[in-house]
Amino acid sequence: MSESPADSVSFTFDGVTYQGRAGMPAGIALYALGIKRLGDNEVDGAPRGLYCLIGQCFECRVLVGGEVRRACLLPLSEGLAFESLRAEPPLRTNPGRPSHD
Repeated sequence: MSESPADSVSFTFDGVTYQGRAGMPAGIALYALGIKRLGDNEVDGAPRGLYCLIGQCFECRVLVGGEVRRACLLPLSEGLAFESLRAEPPLRTNPGRPSHD
């Protein structure tokens, strides 16, 4: 089955515009485009992305208008704009105390 122009929508992720199929989960659309990193782990800064694909694990969190949403459940629509959820630099376990490594 081929995609008709009516099914195609423009969406923006991290300021870059892409094309996808209307209603397709945003995370799946990005994965199909080769984009696998959707954010950073808040504890260690490791990359986060799609994991369970059913909305249970929260690994695919993104920001939509300042609201945290799961990319695996976020349907693409014309003009949808969202961004990766980047973590601040990881916290040290004992801030202010030097490491003795």
